[in-house]
Amino acid sequence: MTQEQCERAVKALQDAGHYASHIMGAPDDHGVWIEVWNNDLGACHEFRIHNEEIDWWAYETKDK
Repeated sequence: MTQEQCERAVKALQDAGHYASHIMGAPDDHGVWIEVWNNDLGACHEFRIHNEEIDWWAYETKDK
C-alpha cells in the first residue's frame, strides 16, 4: 500500500462516519486502522484493515 492510497481510504472511511487513521509501521509499511466502539461493553477495539479493503475505499475517493 502507498501512503496516498491509505490517506484516500481514510478520508472515504471518515466521510462515511467511521473512525479511521493512516498508520506507518515502517517506511514501506502503510496501513489503515479502524476503531469500533461497543456501546454495550463501553469498549473500543482497533484493527488494521486488509489491503483489498484499502484499495476499495481508496477507489471511492479517487476522482473526488
